[in-house]
Amino acid sequence: MATSRLWMKLVALGLLCVFITSCAGGRGPVAQPTATSVPTAAPASPQPTTASEQPQPTNAPTAAPALAQPSGEPIKIGLVSPFSGPLGILGQWMQISAQAEVDRINAEGGLLGRPVALITRDDELNPAKTVEIVREFIEREKVSMIIGPSLTAFALATKDLITQNKTIQFLPTVSGMAALKDAPYTFRTLESIQLQMNEIARYLGTSGATKVGMVVLDDATGAEYIALLPAAVEAAGMTYVGHELFRNDDQDLTTQVLKVRELGADALVIGTGNSAQAAKVIIAARQIGWDVTLIGVSGLEGTQLGQLAGDALDGVVFVNTFRGYQAGIPETEMPAGYVRHIKSALKISTIPPPDQRDLSRVGMSTSTADAIYIWAEAVKRAGTLDSDAVKAEIEKTNIPEDESPSGGKLTISAENHEAYREGSLFFYQWRKLDNGQFRYTTIVR
Repeated sequence: MATSRLWMKLVALGLLCVFITSCAGGRGPVAQPTATSVPTAAPASPQPTTASEQPQPTNAPTAAPALAQPSGEPIKIGLVSPFSGPLGILGQWMQISAQAEVDRINAEGGLLGRPVALITRDDELNPAKTVEIVREFIEREKVSMIIGPSLTAFALATKDLITQNKTIQFLPTVSGMAALKDAPYTFRTLESIQLQMNEIARYLGTSGATKVGMVVLDDATGAEYIALLPAAVEAAGMTYVGHELFRNDDQDLTTQVLKVRELGADALVIGTGNSAQAAKVIIAARQIGWDVTLIGVSGLEGTQLGQLAGDALDGVVFVNTFRGYQAGIPETEMPAGYVRHIKSALKISTIPPPDQRDLSRVGMSTSTADAIYIWAEAVKRAGTLDSDAVKAEIEKTNIPEDESPSGGKLTISAENHEAYREGSLFFYQWRKLDNGQFRYTTIVR
């Protein structure tokens, strides 16, 4: 029974990350994709790969200016994530963005004159297998960097192995606070739960809310929401009135929503990153006629929310990193690094007008691309793959918005291994269009 409950919690935690389609170019001129450099998107069900199976850069002539072709033993990046099962799409999206960045690096001459190769492994949502894969990456594949694992609990399971071997690790889909504690070689390219709660409180405080409540999933991530939101709300000058828990298998959340309303809340935080669960909270609030600010985290950007919540979705707010493509921002107003990555990951030469963008096919993880970008720039500055030297350079990261694949400013220091900081997130609001469809737009930073 205990094992079953643990498994349910792990799966629930994982679902927080599924919708993080978090989802650039070098510091010099950005190379545009060509017929030989456009990355290949991940297949529907990617198979594990090895460095020897990765396409190697060719010496075919390219457009001027000519770049020296990388040669020698590939520098390996290991990516561990679910690639199968209910969270398989997460690994696939991460691979798409990771490969796009690897292709860019190789097209620009590689790193230290050598090509970069991406190795992927499916951990099948099994923490024991995750540890086994990380050990393989370190001991057999001799990778220079590891991306993942994709869930907080799995990252914790590999922390000692990563630290003891001084392996550079980036976590682009893990938001739990414990993942970076006592982890000197681990960095995060995703908004942490602390940052999410702080930004939500800041938004509510400036929008006129005075009393904040929450309906929250009873799992490990929900426990962190409960621990961090009250202080963030109080710091923003409001009152935290309390919360109500729900289980993963609860179908109707009306009781929980009613109880929070009875506490006097005039703003309701939706404490889950799972779109299906969030839709239940949204529907319950609107069905009881509660005209309250509804706000949540990245899971509320799922394109299926319109089908799940219907008209109740109109006006719901969520916080996330830059989502210019999905939010309908014209290409001319997007940061250059973000535009480059969007085109490369989606394999398009131009970004279509907002009303012609197929959001159902936007599968990528810009936070994964950020991880590789930060690491590659640090290796260039260090002039070596020595982990301590690279770590020291990563801790000097200060990448402007116009360069990063995510379109956000990236800052890392020796004291703080979080790449995303206060002011790096945006707020989006769902609106129903005249054609009956739903689309979210940027409302404030």
